Amino acid sequence: MLRIVPDEPALLLETSSDKILIISDLHLGFETVLSSKGINIPSQTQKIFDKIKSIVEKFSVDRIIILGDVKHGTLKIVPQERFDIPQFFQKLKDLVKSIEIVKGNHDGGLKALLPKEIKVHSSKGISIFNDKESYALIHGHAWPYPELFSCDVLIMGHNHLTIEFRENNFRIEEPVWVMAKLDRKRLAKSFLKYLKLKIGADPIKSFKDHFGFNFGDPKVIIMPNFNPLLGGNAINMNYASLLGPLLCSRCLKLNESEIYLLDGSYLGHLSSLI
Repeated sequence: MLRIVPDEPALLLETSSDKILIISDLHLGFETVLSSKGINIPSQTQKIFDKIKSIVEKFSVDRIIILGDVKHGTLKIVPQERFDIPQFFQKLKDLVKSIEIVKGNHDGGLKALLPKEIKVHSSKGISIFNDKESYALIHGHAWPYPELFSCDVLIMGHNHLTIEFRENNFRIEEPVWVMAKLDRKRLAKSFLKYLKLKIGADPIKSFKDHFGFNFGDPKVIIMPNFNPLLGGNAINMNYASLLGPLLCSRCLKLNESEIYLLDGSYLGHLSSLI
């Protein structure tokens, strides 16, 4: 069973053996960027840890899976990350049986900062199975392994999506969950083109011919970022800057997607919110 943690940018996935907490986009060390712009705030790493700990204890979580962008620096490690991240994971690993990370585009050099017990997966993602469904977990900045397209649900982060509300001269943004379906033919064609494989008249059949298994029809869940300080992409505005191959290739039926606030409030389909 998969469910949203009430009022939190987090998912709980229950299998026959484990209760798994799924979060994305911690961006530890983001305060360094704010400091360079003259905005000086103390490290928020402890607050992020406390929020995770609260969820773990409340729901008796066994495992944690982080869908990328654990750190904020991209290729290099900034001094604050070198101090904060090892301490963060030393404390975090004592709360649960295991921690896994799917690499994001900001996670260059991350493994050197982690305790050896933390498992780091490729940016191409991982899959998890329970009794009824299969789940593909990716960050979202890279194409996943082809077999992940046969899963029932695909979960990703990366985009920091928000919804923008305007009233008179006021404007606010709120983080949102986005639940969408795929344009299967467009996605199969885009993926095969990326791999430079031959595409026939039916891209879905071509996919099966190349890989030996059926192209699925997974429901897509785009997670909100776990770090509340990060800016976002207002998905209902024309200037929304969507990132990653699944979104840039327009393989998601975004206009038909369902939009939810963190508290679970259903806002409607995106087409009615633009």
